[in-house]
Amino acid sequence: MKKIIILSLAFLVFTSCESEFLDIKPESTINGDQLASSAEANEAVINGIYSALRSYGLSIGNHEDYGHKSILSATDLMSNDMLMTKSSWYSNFYNYLGRQQINLRSRLAWSTYYPQIKTTNVVLKTVPQGVNDEKLEVIRGQALALRGYFYFMLARMYGPTYINNETKLCVPLYTEVLFEGKERATVKEVYDLIENDLNESIDLLEGSKRKNNNAIDQSVAKAFLADVYLETGKYSQAAKLASEARAAYPLLTEAEWNNGFYDVSNKDTMWGASITSAQSSFVANFFGHFDNTNDSGYAGGLGVFKNIDKRLYNNISNTDYRKKAFVGNGGNSTYPSLPVYANIKFRDPTIDAGDYIYLRAASMYYIEAEALARSGNETAAQKVLYDITITRDPSYVLSTNTGKTLIDEIILQKRIELWGEGYAWFDMKRLGVALTRDYDGSNHPAFGKFNIPAGDNKFIFQIPQAEIDANPLIKQNEL
Repeated sequence: MKKIIILSLAFLVFTSCESEFLDIKPESTINGDQLASSAEANEAVINGIYSALRSYGLSIGNHEDYGHKSILSATDLMSNDMLMTKSSWYSNFYNYLGRQQINLRSRLAWSTYYPQIKTTNVVLKTVPQGVNDEKLEVIRGQALALRGYFYFMLARMYGPTYINNETKLCVPLYTEVLFEGKERATVKEVYDLIENDLNESIDLLEGSKRKNNNAIDQSVAKAFLADVYLETGKYSQAAKLASEARAAYPLLTEAEWNNGFYDVSNKDTMWGASITSAQSSFVANFFGHFDNTNDSGYAGGLGVFKNIDKRLYNNISNTDYRKKAFVGNGGNSTYPSLPVYANIKFRDPTIDAGDYIYLRAASMYYIEAEALARSGNETAAQKVLYDITITRDPSYVLSTNTGKTLIDEIILQKRIELWGEGYAWFDMKRLGVALTRDYDGSNHPAFGKFNIPAGDNKFIFQIPQAEIDANPLIKQNEL
């Protein structure tokens, strides 16, 4: 039987051997008519997507491949704000080799999201627009939110930023199940689809109640769209949606914030994945790589510590309890073996069953504040920034900054709050911030100590070589 290896079309991908791929035709005992009429069957398909997003080995088959959380982590290691002390897993992202077409890591996001986009397209075909069934409306809403978000992730990695680049090439768009590769759509075409998907999703998910925050509800869809609007410069819409998205989620207390971020039931978690020992590989998971306190993983066990950049640490107020998430110059009495600047933000006391938190309501404060500032409502922006920062730092006073200085303050607080949660590199790219790791007193190791100017091609991933080989319509990004 003919093998299809167009990565953006593959239904599932086996990566135990890099050159082997599953046949594109999915095997199922449920036919199209049954799927279209069954809310339970379609819900099972959507749940399969959620499962795939936290599963090991579905993309590139190594210990960096454990789904969506791994991609957020990989991009953070490409930022100014995080470093690794030894060359090991993730070093190809940290040193920017992983973005090159011939590097296996260039496929991590591509082969994670495109197979799931295909699955959403299966659901969206069987549950069409205008369906008159409450359960099926919710399923369609989730499928649209997922597809929109997956394309947003792909667009930000394999395409340029949105503003002033609307006609440039982005990623291929598939809105139905096809067996032929397509050429890359423009940035505007991709973002138009993302916006349309998320707007319809928000409408369909109105009033729906989810069983837990492993699934997407309307607040999550609004959070996705708020981030998209920030990217596309629709600032008033971004501020409104961010405010609505976070409304039902309380802010964390100091004890809750410093609890390790391993429990998806954390009260400001909007979306995540519950993990059990049976579902987890104790090394090929987030905490195996990023929990410096766990001597069973790569970070704590082999000393591949994930640390905060010295400059960012020094910019955290001494009265801000978030500074306790990192080892200071005096060391840490609880973890005396950890080096200065080591993160103790992420800790999994279960060893191999720490949950993955994808999205926290705290992020919405910074999207709202930046969007308000950019839309001319600086007083409201200052207040939103105050509302979250005063809960982290009792010495914080209401900002009087304006213009770029206010936006810089908002972004700094965002970097502190969301360190290691998948925002830093995307914001650097969106804001035109250079990679600057080679500076006087830098704590970055030699293999990651280099600089890249803002706007450089290195801030765009190349299309994976396997996709280039299989799809003649694809035009490659520059090296």
